[in-house]
Amino acid sequence: MAVMPSIPTRLLLVLGAALAAAPAVVGQEASAEVGLTDRQKAAHLLDRLAFGGRPGDAERILEMGIDAWLDEQLQPYGPEGRRLEEAIADFETLEMDPARLWNWIRDGVGDPFARERDLSEEQQRRFRERRRQPVMELVQSTLYRAVLSDRRLDEVLADFWRNHLNVSLTKGNDIFPQLPDYERTVVRGHLHGTFPEMLMASAKHPAMLNSLDTAVSRRPPTKAELAEIENRARRRSGGSRERGEEARAIAEQRGLNENYARELMELHTLGVDNGYDQDDVVALAEALTGWTYDGGRNGTQLFRFQERMHVKGPKRIVGKTFREDRDGGPGQGEAVIEYLAHHRNTAEFIARKLVRYLVDDDPPESLVREVARVYRKTDGSIPDMVAAIVHSDEFWSPAHFQAKFKTPFEFVVSALRATDADVEDARALMRQLEEMGQPLHACDDPTGYYDTADAWLDPGVMALRWQFAVDLCEGRIPGVRIPDSFWDRIPADADPVTWQHHLVRLLLPEGAGERTRAALATLTTQYLEKTKRPDLYVLGPKLLAVVLGSPEFQKQ
Repeated sequence: MAVMPSIPTRLLLVLGAALAAAPAVVGQEASAEVGLTDRQKAAHLLDRLAFGGRPGDAERILEMGIDAWLDEQLQPYGPEGRRLEEAIADFETLEMDPARLWNWIRDGVGDPFARERDLSEEQQRRFRERRRQPVMELVQSTLYRAVLSDRRLDEVLADFWRNHLNVSLTKGNDIFPQLPDYERTVVRGHLHGTFPEMLMASAKHPAMLNSLDTAVSRRPPTKAELAEIENRARRRSGGSRERGEEARAIAEQRGLNENYARELMELHTLGVDNGYDQDDVVALAEALTGWTYDGGRNGTQLFRFQERMHVKGPKRIVGKTFREDRDGGPGQGEAVIEYLAHHRNTAEFIARKLVRYLVDDDPPESLVREVARVYRKTDGSIPDMVAAIVHSDEFWSPAHFQAKFKTPFEFVVSALRATDADVEDARALMRQLEEMGQPLHACDDPTGYYDTADAWLDPGVMALRWQFAVDLCEGRIPGVRIPDSFWDRIPADADPVTWQHHLVRLLLPEGAGERTRAALATLTTQYLEKTKRPDLYVLGPKLLAVVLGSPEFQKQ
């Protein structure tokens, strides 16, 4: 393959101007008088339910039929495909539960029973490496699945629910061995189940208990308990009064933590200020006291209810009184979560978020009402809600075609899929996503990442997208390569002047805008003026970078 010179700076400025104009092309409504063509429908499906298409995907949908493709994707837990299996075959930690993973991390230092502070410098280095490995493999596997898995809809839904029930690796080291299991059992394990089941699984998982501090929320200690804590600390320290007072001061700071209770109602179920107030938050936090997990070096990492941490007594939450579980235990908290999961406001909140995610940033109210009705009728069945959306007239309305704007994750994945890129090492892509503001599994805000245009239409981030497109096409991303087979889709006898048109046809369902066409034409003219032997492998990557960096490619 011929070496490709860099894209001229002046052309990059043209492309940058086109990208800066991206807000103007997002959300423009197509005429509702004429329905989508079959090819537009195939492109729409791939954009919304597959992170974009790989070469030949649209033709496959048209051949098998849209309904058949949808039915295939809605089937639970089908094969993910050979390419994905090969990509993650060497990952060691993805299937380990938290306890096994914690033991695996410690086994790597050669002395699994040693305390971390007693490890040698070399052992500490190996310990840190092993502690990071599960997170690295989780993040890379998430990217690999989005690019390579044949279970396209599963990946799109996993992205939605991962953000809805967000747990971030930035919480700290303790969450590293918990997060892979959370992704596998809570998020992916319930994609074909119901939201109430997923919600309860998340509430009891150590990753969520840790992330939003439920595990340390407790009733304030009594005076007698504080005295016992102080005396015990004195005895252990050989009678040190100072150590005893220090232990008592720390214990006095322990108490109710409202973080999870607030996010459970605000972000996971009812929606912001939608039928609850601060008294409800406090009462819910009290109902969930005692919900913790068996942590520590030898812990099972499983959910555990600690009776001594629980605030006893009835709790009134969102207009309903919840009495103590007759036999003790977590029953009161479970009852509240079940109630919230089946609340009418929750049905509407989840329906609105799903419709916004899959249809339009300004979700059509008629479809929101229908999906909320399906939620209530099916006990929050996720497949039934998705089916109601994708079989609706609103989903197929021309007004919603190409009306959404890709997040950085969606942009990177769609570019890799559109070019059928070979990804042998995803670490450089992880860094690219971090620079664009969307590092995977690392959103500090409990809201998760937003998927609407206004969250991502930032000139600085847009410039990073443009640079990513150039780096991808110029082969400057380590571990990632666009294969020669991609270029085989351009007819061998095509005139060099038409190469740009073939690329636009392959990657932009609705064609290129004026600025993009101008950039492509100028690039082609300048190149042909300097050579008598046009080479697709020299000019083609330059043209492809313009197409991938164009505002038209940012739409979905």
